[in-house]
Amino acid sequence: METPAPDPLFGITLHERYILGKRLRSGASGTVHVAHDLSADQTVTVTVMHPWLVRDHGAVHAFLDRARTLEDLIHPGLARILGHGRDGDHVYAVTEYLQGETLARTLGGGDLRYPPHVALTIVAGMLTALDVVHGSGAVHGELDLDKVVVDGEGGVRVTGFPLLFDAEEDAGPETHADVHAVGRLLYTLMTGVSVAPDTYSLRLSSAIPELPSDLDMLVANATDPNPRYRPRDAGQYLTVVEQVLRSLSRPPADLASDDTRPIPVITDVPEGRREDRGAPVPLWRRVPVLVGAGVLVLVLFAAGWTLVPDNRVELPDIVGVSTEEAEERLAALGLDLTVRFDETYSDTVGPGSVAESTPSAGSTVERGGEILLWVSAGPQFVGVPDVVGGSENEARDALRQAGFTDIQIVQEHSAEEAPGTVLSTEPGVGEEGDREKPVVLHVSEGVIVPTLVGMAREDASAALAGLGLTVEATEEHHDTAPVGEVSGQTPEPGTILPEEGTVAVTVSTGPEPEPEEEEEEEEEPEEEASPSEDDSDDQGGRGDRGDHGNGGGRGDQQDSGGSCDAPEWDRDTVYAEGDQVQYQGREYEARWWIHEFPPGGSQEWNPWRDEGAC
Repeated sequence: METPAPDPLFGITLHERYILGKRLRSGASGTVHVAHDLSADQTVTVTVMHPWLVRDHGAVHAFLDRARTLEDLIHPGLARILGHGRDGDHVYAVTEYLQGETLARTLGGGDLRYPPHVALTIVAGMLTALDVVHGSGAVHGELDLDKVVVDGEGGVRVTGFPLLFDAEEDAGPETHADVHAVGRLLYTLMTGVSVAPDTYSLRLSSAIPELPSDLDMLVANATDPNPRYRPRDAGQYLTVVEQVLRSLSRPPADLASDDTRPIPVITDVPEGRREDRGAPVPLWRRVPVLVGAGVLVLVLFAAGWTLVPDNRVELPDIVGVSTEEAEERLAALGLDLTVRFDETYSDTVGPGSVAESTPSAGSTVERGGEILLWVSAGPQFVGVPDVVGGSENEARDALRQAGFTDIQIVQEHSAEEAPGTVLSTEPGVGEEGDREKPVVLHVSEGVIVPTLVGMAREDASAALAGLGLTVEATEEHHDTAPVGEVSGQTPEPGTILPEEGTVAVTVSTGPEPEPEEEEEEEEEPEEEASPSEDDSDDQGGRGDRGDHGNGGGRGDQQDSGGSCDAPEWDRDTVYAEGDQVQYQGREYEARWWIHEFPPGGSQEWNPWRDEGAC
């Protein structure tokens, strides 16, 4: 058996602090390693930039800039970026190590799936975290099953943010790319079937026909090949997911089978024992860390370096400055201080600035010491904005901007307000709300419009009828949609309508005729314009369709032999199945619902049945 090449980064120490262990994975940014933080005495993961990229100053700048952006994202559902730097030829970023199991490991590679309510709960947790990311102007960009970790307490955390994107994507991926990834993961969680990142138009009903149509709509919307038809970001998709989650009752008995799996329970680590049971390299923390630290000390002394434990300074006052400026001031002290960040509420310091430090200003700090900077998240108690009368989506956006993250929805019937309208809030508008507690929105209930584009006309009508909605169809040519398939809809998927509301769909009649065919049809009336030809031809007037207002003459000729009881066909009239009309001297009967499409023609799917001449 071939012996794998040794990892050149295994066992090295970055900035005398991070000892690298086994490589976990490799990506476009670099290689990801489990590591031990000697200063904080904790397990972390470290992404080390590929050596060939380090020579590219633009790539290094992009890597470090992305790390700085992600460091500012603080949310319980995100793996935090703890730091970054450059040590000689190594450019790196340090990320929090997460306890738990990835969804990839939990599903075991296939044949296992989650019940719908559990799958939606996991997806809602992912979207809640991604909403913070998208709100900051960033994206994940490479979300997959191995980038989502679940724990025994129902927690869902997103990790694995790439630190470099493809050079061909100048602006990087957009928010709808993350929405597409979440849609794919929801499909996999509920079916157990993994799909490639470039897979689109997924439908749960193709794998599990008995699932509610709302679930089918959730996946279809997010994986639509056209980004315009997907939810624009995690916040908008979260709104629809939570609406469907609320509408679900207990899982059907036929879905609660042996092929489902709950969120895994990870046994708590006993107090005093800090070994990471889930770490891929359980032995490296015991011996190599101590040996590495000892070797490091020997190397330092062999090089003639001297540690100066008495080299101390007084910590300056950095309250009220930005995190970047605080880091610069601390770095200027020249003591190689370790700076960490956490979040706290503050009534006096604006969000994003340093509210306090540990130790406090004026304290004595030693070389290599650790400084904890508490970043202001704004005041804990803020006024609830006036969102009554607006939509649920608008209310969510306003509350998040005000600082509320726990938003709960209660649906109520309202005869006065349109579905999706906010009726009231708890606490009330203008009252002081605790950002640590939920804000409850009472919202007028309604029906979620599903995705209809791509469905056959009859299937779309049946789907809407099942939801208590009515359909209003029009027909028009479409270059790619097959005849009889829905090519457009209004309103867009995810819109909330009242019961018996109307959805307008556009049904394809196929591509427009070739120009040559139109010219031939325009020439035929000129050839048949003579009275003698009209008297001898009783074909129902193929050439009369080019009369441009004079076609009635042919009908009058044929009416001499009899009369039609049906009314003349009218473009603005909607005809139901069985309705009869007369057109150009012939009588026709509608085979199904039809609007604006004239009788005659030779298409096999013609909605009009020719009953003969009058």
